[in-house]
Amino acid sequence: MYSLTKKRYQAIKEQDHSYDGKFIYGVMDDHRVCCPSCEREKNCVPDDVRIFKTNDEALFEGFIPCPDCQPFGPLSEKADLVYRVKVYLAAHYQQRLTLESLSAAFDCSTGVLHRAFMTQTDESPQAYLIRLRMYHAKKMLSQSADSVAVIGLKVGIPNLSYFNTVFKQQTGMTAVQYRKQNR
Repeated sequence: MYSLTKKRYQAIKEQDHSYDGKFIYGVMDDHRVCCPSCEREKNCVPDDVRIFKTNDEALFEGFIPCPDCQPFGPLSEKADLVYRVKVYLAAHYQQRLTLESLSAAFDCSTGVLHRAFMTQTDESPQAYLIRLRMYHAKKMLSQSADSVAVIGLKVGIPNLSYFNTVFKQQTGMTAVQYRKQNR
């Protein structure tokens, strides 16, 4: 996430098109994410605004794209499927999820879901889910006093050994090292 600077806040308030593509922002009261130039009503205070670098970062935090400005761009049928799966994963990442359970939830075959994801994102749904889980794990490690095992459970990885392996693969350090470095 980016920080909310005076320039970014001013760009949002003035609906400045020159900042489109540089960041997107979300407002806590409705959890919608917009382009800086979005023309919807903005009765927001700086404390309620979150600035995101990427679409995925906004989705990870539970924000959905504004229907007015479409900050993720117009979506093809495959892109819409992938977007809906990403929203679902962001809401359910703590649960046991498989490609089969996802394809059943979205009424498509595992092959169609996997290919659509790979085409749109260059990563599998499983890789995306791991990245999402590690995003939340890093947040919890730096903000909570929960043990590494409890954090693993909270992000949907009940096996501590597997959690530690995945965490180290994703970050290059153990969860304990990450916590010490980011407190």
